[in-house]
Amino acid sequence: MSIDQDLARARTQRPRLLGELETLLRARNPDLDLFVSALAHYGEPGLAQLHLHGVDSDRERRSRLLKYATAWLLERGISIELQEGRDLYDIRPWREARWGRTQDMGSLDELDEI
Repeated sequence: MSIDQDLARARTQRPRLLGELETLLRARNPDLDLFVSALAHYGEPGLAQLHLHGVDSDRERRSRLLKYATAWLLERGISIELQEGRDLYDIRPWREARWGRTQDMGSLDELDEI
């Protein structure tokens, strides 16, 4: 698979997988108001950073959830590596809206092609 094909697949996969991850984490941790966000480098198929919001007060639990989330994404082919000096952009998960329709909650992946 060429790098262009990898990047095209990543543009659609990352928001979808982040949405699935968020849904999974929320289901397993109903006592938390969790949500996921991520940053990616331009021109790279993986992620630069993964953020979990809603669990800031419990460092041990947050660390455990981040380790689980990182492993879960790696199993699906999404690596996480911050590269110094590279520009970043925000990736937001696709979330299920009411009535079962998938909704892109502001992903900037479209800007990759500009």
